[in-house]
Amino acid sequence: MEIGLPMKAHTLSDAKGNPMNRISAFLLFACCAIGFAQAQQIKSGATVYIEPMGGYETYLAAAIAKKKVALIVVADKSKAEYIITSTVSHQTPSQPAVVVNNSNVNNGGNDTWEQSKERAEARKAARAALGSTNASISVIDAKISQVVFAYSVDKHGTTHQSQSAAEACAKHLKEFIEKPK
Repeated sequence: MEIGLPMKAHTLSDAKGNPMNRISAFLLFACCAIGFAQAQQIKSGATVYIEPMGGYETYLAAAIAKKKVALIVVADKSKAEYIITSTVSHQTPSQPAVVVNNSNVNNGGNDTWEQSKERAEARKAARAALGSTNASISVIDAKISQVVFAYSVDKHGTTHQSQSAAEACAKHLKEFIEKPK
């Protein structure tokens, strides 16, 4: 049986000279300060003005109404508490997709697998032919010019890409407004 020496208890006065403890204390303080700094919340019922963006603002206003986002869209920028800016881009393929479907081929009795595979490839080509839409919005506090919310979405292969992108932006804006504080 070994008998060891009693260990010295560490006290606060022992830690004063240790640089590692100073760094730890600084990091703890910095984390607490960051935790107290909170992002601004958009209040329910606030007024917003949607900046014109080549017609996308109409899709966004309609999506805000459809998704029941608790905001009031105004036509006068000077009466708005928040300004919504947006960017939207559409990409269409430079070369049209060609789909070949030959259902007369005998493939040894595995018709359902091959037919399913052909249909899946045809759907994929049709979606690619529709292109894609990228949209993003920023909600800016009109008084202090602070961006309080931003969201971006890509929509591929749908016939109503602008509408779908606007509805995705409105849905996430609604979730941001309704999140617990």
